[in-house]
Amino acid sequence: MPRSTTPTWHCDYDACPICTAPERDEMTLLRCAILTLLDQGRWMTNDEIPLPDILSAGGDYLSRLRDAVGDGIPVPAVEHWAWLDAELRLVVACAAGLDAVSTLDPRIDKVLATAARRTSRGQVKLLDLAAKQFAELYTRPRTA
Repeated sequence: MPRSTTPTWHCDYDACPICTAPERDEMTLLRCAILTLLDQGRWMTNDEIPLPDILSAGGDYLSRLRDAVGDGIPVPAVEHWAWLDAELRLVVACAAGLDAVSTLDPRIDKVLATAARRTSRGQVKLLDLAAKQFAELYTRPRTA
């Protein structure tokens, strides 16, 4: 995972499951950005934007969203946008049933192509599940 070149971003959303986790680290911005993209993806799916489009150019989308909405939208540094897109694809692929250990798993494209054929309601459920699994992964208490 990339090391952020900017200070840790502070989410303005008090209910953000990532930013309110007891143990925050330098990856907080990127994790929150992924949750934000999954949430925005729900709206994009309802606007009949194809799943592959939702899962690409995430950093650019967040940048434009922040310009339109204002502060409170996490926008990672440009050098992390490719990582953000790869991680987002992995999160959705895992929610679709892929038990992958890296973003290089060759099955990801097939899993995402199958997921893209779902109805918009099915895609929204998939994005919800991806967000839930991702938030649980990073808000679980750490054991020693």
